[in-house]
Amino acid sequence: MAKRSGTGKSGIVVAQEIRAMIEANNSIKGPEVMIALKEKFPKEAFNDKSCQVSYANIRKSMGLSRTLKKKPGTSKKKLGRPPGRPVAWGPATAPAPAPMAETAISINLLRAAKELLQHCNGDAAVAVQALKQVAALQMN
Repeated sequence: MAKRSGTGKSGIVVAQEIRAMIEANNSIKGPEVMIALKEKFPKEAFNDKSCQVSYANIRKSMGLSRTLKKKPGTSKKKLGRPPGRPVAWGPATAPAPAPMAETAISINLLRAAKELLQHCNGDAAVAVQALKQVAALQMN
């Protein structure tokens, strides 16, 4: 695929103009480049943001600015643990089962659960969500 010419409607190549300004004065700043472009071509409308990007890329390619490389192993995503703590990657341990006396369910509780499921059209996920909402509201 061929590279685009880069000329606008009037035949101005903004990147070449910016490069020429930078080569003439290495310490020129971005806003100064925009002012100089507007003075040189008063009838043209320039996109400020694309000119600033072009300015930064040209300075980078000419070696006038340096970009810091990211350190390996750093990321923006934070883990749910404090830094410096090791992550336990072993097999997951299941919680100990509750004693039998606590898990005994009465027939009345089973009937109430059946009625709840009937009201939820047999959808257990909706029933669980309803129970969580009741627990959050601390309703009796």
